[in-house]
Amino acid sequence: MFFVKNRFKNKRKKRFFTINILFLSLLIFFFVYLYSSFNKFTDITSYLVQKYSNKYNYNLEKIEVLGLKNINKTEILLPFNKFKNYSVFLIPVKKISAEIKKNKWIHEVSIRNDYKNTLTVNIKEEIPMGIFENNNQKILFSNNLVILEILDSNHDFKNLIIFYGENSINNSKNLILKIEKDIKRMIKTATFIENRRWNIKLKNMIVLKLPEINIKKAIENYKKIYSNLSNKDLKDIEIIDLRIPNQAIIKYRNALND
Repeated sequence: MFFVKNRFKNKRKKRFFTINILFLSLLIFFFVYLYSSFNKFTDITSYLVQKYSNKYNYNLEKIEVLGLKNINKTEILLPFNKFKNYSVFLIPVKKISAEIKKNKWIHEVSIRNDYKNTLTVNIKEEIPMGIFENNNQKILFSNNLVILEILDSNHDFKNLIIFYGENSINNSKNLILKIEKDIKRMIKTATFIENRRWNIKLKNMIVLKLPEINIKKAIENYKKIYSNLSNKDLKDIEIIDLRIPNQAIIKYRNALND
């Protein structure tokens, strides 16, 4: 009796297993068919849209690029090349935007479609903020601390501050934000000292030793000194130490000869 019951249970299990396999196979077949049908539907739809666009002149003919300063326009147009004479309704704008955004110079990109024959590409570039120099290698970086490119000796960014010292790039923005524009234009180099504070060399060749904190106040002290000295007096100064609050220790260039 036990043997008969056991055989009956095994038969039920086998039948249940067979039904599950059959159901799973049908389900897989259904999804494959659905996917294939969707692709065919998409292909047919694209074909009809393109045919309509050919007839009524809704194909891509013109691409306007706005906002370029440092990037070559050819680089921006490159992803569009394979879509020339495509229907404007079929241009994969999001995909192209993502491809353009791979360029380190680009902070933001948006593409506007007029749904006639023109795309307008609006570019917001990274703004170069400084040059980090190490072992004769000049690295251009932006105000968002993005490394933009390695510069050669004939670069076009001579007006930017040159930064030296470990972690100077990461701390550069904090320094720049604390310095007024008129002083910033006077700075030639900035060296981050012992991961704590800055020495800045001005274009008049005076080195300012800045404190770790209260940089703004230290700069104000320098401006007072600057306004009370003649150009001849300033030429004789080598270093102004502003690390002590409300004080300025001045070292003259001829001090070693005294």
